[in-house]
Amino acid sequence: MPIRFVTSTEIEVDVVITCDEAVEATSDQRNAYLNSGDLNDLGKVGDQATRFTIRALSPKSREQAEVRAGAYTRSELGRLLWIEAPTDVKEKARWHHELKADEREALSEYNAYLSRVYIEMIRESLIKIDGESANVEQLDLIRPDSVRTETIGELVLHIQRLSLLDHSGK
Repeated sequence: MPIRFVTSTEIEVDVVITCDEAVEATSDQRNAYLNSGDLNDLGKVGDQATRFTIRALSPKSREQAEVRAGAYTRSELGRLLWIEAPTDVKEKARWHHELKADEREALSEYNAYLSRVYIEMIRESLIKIDGESANVEQLDLIRPDSVRTETIGELVLHIQRLSLLDHSGK
């Protein structure tokens, strides 16, 4: 198989967030859209839906975002605990409760690092919101917090998918 190169980091796409009130979709449609990025998979997207324009990130841009977020000072113990954490909610709660104080702190530090990485990725990728120039700080204005959190998570998912596709997917 030949080495594959990103064809362009100048690729820009518009995405919407599935919890937007102007989006009407079933759970299956939302999942299909989050996997594909194709708005046609998402049921009904009203004219009032907020559109975020993002661009693909190069490996260098992704690495720089991680460095700005603290890649060289992150907690490696926290990273290992994050990987080992159970997926079941109740089991994870019990597991977390039984962690030693230093382990909880390490895990907390690693989660904070991941949040910073996500913000830095969006900082590099976000171009516009509803056709107007945008910056990551505007996301802090989204309310309620649950919608802001979901918006950040979905934008990161779209950025990662767009940035990691091989040339045939673009």
